[in-house]
Amino acid sequence: MKAKDLLRVCVLGKLAVLRDNTPMPLPPSKKTRALLAYLAVTARAHSRNRLCAMFWNIPDDPRAALRWSLSRLRPLVDAPGCQRIVADRETVGLDLDGITVDVLALREFARYGADPVSTDALRAATDALEGDFLEGLDLPDCPEFHSWCTAEREETRQLRVQLLTALVSRLEGVPDQALHAARTLSLLEPADEAAQATLVRLLRAAGRWREAAEQFQHAQQRLDEFAAVRTGSLRQAAQQPLHADARPRRNDGELAAQPRPHPALHDVQFCWTADNVRIAYASIGTGPPLVWTGHWLSHLAFNWESPIWRHWTEEFARDHSFIHFDQRGHGLSDWEDRDFSVDAFVRDLEAVVDALGLERFALLGSSRAGSTAIAYAARHPERVSHLVLYGAFAQGWRLWGNAAEIERREATITLTRQGWGQDNPAFRRMLTSLLLPDATPEEVDWFNELQRVSVSAENAALLQHSSADFNILEVLPEIVAPTLVLHCRNDGAVPFSFDQSRLIASRVPGARLVTLESRNHMLLPRDPAWATFVSEVRRFLRDDPPTLSGG
Repeated sequence: MKAKDLLRVCVLGKLAVLRDNTPMPLPPSKKTRALLAYLAVTARAHSRNRLCAMFWNIPDDPRAALRWSLSRLRPLVDAPGCQRIVADRETVGLDLDGITVDVLALREFARYGADPVSTDALRAATDALEGDFLEGLDLPDCPEFHSWCTAEREETRQLRVQLLTALVSRLEGVPDQALHAARTLSLLEPADEAAQATLVRLLRAAGRWREAAEQFQHAQQRLDEFAAVRTGSLRQAAQQPLHADARPRRNDGELAAQPRPHPALHDVQFCWTADNVRIAYASIGTGPPLVWTGHWLSHLAFNWESPIWRHWTEEFARDHSFIHFDQRGHGLSDWEDRDFSVDAFVRDLEAVVDALGLERFALLGSSRAGSTAIAYAARHPERVSHLVLYGAFAQGWRLWGNAAEIERREATITLTRQGWGQDNPAFRRMLTSLLLPDATPEEVDWFNELQRVSVSAENAALLQHSSADFNILEVLPEIVAPTLVLHCRNDGAVPFSFDQSRLIASRVPGARLVTLESRNHMLLPRDPAWATFVSEVRRFLRDDPPTLSGG
């Protein structure tokens, strides 16, 4: 066979026949084209009766229809002195000598695995598999051919997954080069947690924090939709250390300022609650243990880079074993369990301190998490040496808010469900303006991103709703630990909660109330109230400090 006579049959994408790399005109009949594809891919002879039943199961003369189609294919594939359509009275086949069929060549390529294959060849093979098998060549009145196409498409998909997996593994050391294949693999395997975890891990390794966070949330939703078996690999990938440039971008596209240097990145660990919820926690620093109760809008990996929360960890880890965790529904902890009651959050705290073997420790609770700290201190008085409450409330907002406040919060819950997960950050900026009215543009950008990555829209709405009706006033007199209550006088996010702090301080025996001068619900490092807060807490914890003990 001369080189000029070489023929290529392409079934990946739209059917094409090329002679010497020149596309040949195909017969207009879809059944004739389907017959060619079937003979080329199966690579063997078939009985005329079978082919007639597959393509022309009609009462008229099916054998005549088959002969007519073969007459249209011969000029396409035959060459002078070379008849590639091989037919007799009983069978019909296609002689593949001198013919390359793209899908068969790729299957042969993958037969012995990817190890002996160059990266460029592997990448070219995955690119060749992008087209759907016989795209657009559907014959709804030929069910047997349709079933064959379905099986071939699945086999081709699996081949593509195999080669993409090998390519991603080959390129994992250079994340930017591996990302295209990893994204494609995640789309092909939406119910495969390992494929989703690989993409999240590569995005984080490449410093693409925002895309990694969005992919993590999307993958969680897809795995839920498919009821996929979980191994925890997706959660583990989400704690991959960030690249040095893993910073959010401002609205003008510029990178936000680089976080200032900090101690070695802490390790995130996991434990299980009594009701089988997986909780992510971390401990950094040495000294007496100080446990910061899990709170709303937390993501352990992101917190460490963020100017919104980073200063809390840096400050108290200087002379304490500072323990913090993502409560259920947040960050790296399980998002699936949606019991956001005070009792559930107490179980999260119990699981963390038990996992660390802490027998006695100081406890810090801020905002809604203050109720968790209060309930734990009342239930386990022997374990809490000091109780620090910042911006806390012991009752839900339906109980202490006026009619206008209740209406505002109910409207916010509705807006949360509709606007939280949208690309337009307008809603999240509204919430930021309430919680951090004095934030800089950089801090606003970081906090907007924190909202997106720390909790889903549904969980954010449910968490706000769960803060409406709880009431733990009756346990306040049972607290025996020395208690420090701090609150910002002009907190715009919860304008009536200062009354709650005064109520807490009046009912906890021996509690002391410190008023801070700030409009921010979450204290920022340059806020003068932050220096006062740190000074008051440090002075309080110096009195009879807890000792680090446990198994």
